[in-house]
Amino acid sequence: MEKSFNPILASRKSLLNWTLNVLRTYGVRPREKLSQNFVVDPHLISEILSQTSPVDTVEIGCGIGTLSLALLTRVKRLICIEIDKKLCVISTHIVRNPYFLVINADARIFIPQVEQVVSNIPYHVTSELLVKIARTNSIKRAVLTLQREVAERLLAEPGSKAYGKLTIIIRVLFNIRGLGTYTPTSFYPEPGVFHKIVVLERKKQYSEEICLLEALTKELFTQRRRLVEKVLASKLGVKINELDHLKNKIIGKRVYMLSEDILLDMTSFLREKGVIKCAQYQN
Repeated sequence: MEKSFNPILASRKSLLNWTLNVLRTYGVRPREKLSQNFVVDPHLISEILSQTSPVDTVEIGCGIGTLSLALLTRVKRLICIEIDKKLCVISTHIVRNPYFLVINADARIFIPQVEQVVSNIPYHVTSELLVKIARTNSIKRAVLTLQREVAERLLAEPGSKAYGKLTIIIRVLFNIRGLGTYTPTSFYPEPGVFHKIVVLERKKQYSEEICLLEALTKELFTQRRRLVEKVLASKLGVKINELDHLKNKIIGKRVYMLSEDILLDMTSFLREKGVIKCAQYQN
């Protein structure tokens, strides 16, 4: 394999051919179970690179090392968390850089303490990984390629169909910017869905308050279209008249209409009343 190959300088055709050659050489068949779709679009790689800071970085799912090769022209040190043992070996051999370390692990369980995460996030674990990133306070910045539908969920406003639990936890903790949208041809094999780059910049630390917010939204959004007062009564045993200053903010509203600010206010109020708890939170 070409040790000096630079995916940013390649054409789309040459990057696709390089990818196919790597897969053939190492006998790799992309595993649908692990959402293995390898990036073959130099423009997508360049846009990701333009949003990264020159700091120690974690890449979740480095695959055959395509994005890794580009990132190492920008970041100080790159740690890849890759769940597929075979790809760990291949990416290490392809990249061959002393500042590149591959760890065979599940990023839903383990992410090293670094400031920045970059990933073409695997479809089957998208929500879990986003929550893990949210809960890892060392992460100040995340540059992520997501399915367009997931990106739209993160950018959704209260009252919209896409607005939900994931929107709230990410929006409370991060400023979010949506960037370029990419067609299925940006990957091999083609996944059949569009993708969008999203940049998350942390504005708030994950804390017991946010853990309680997660607990509250988990209860409320099981019945997202019902009136808030009815869900609070049925799920938490709280009556509308017990909500003091919150009463006028939520009466007549349905769950999916509640803004993050109102939900945070409600979390604090219910916490003081001892209605919601978050036993799994560890400082």
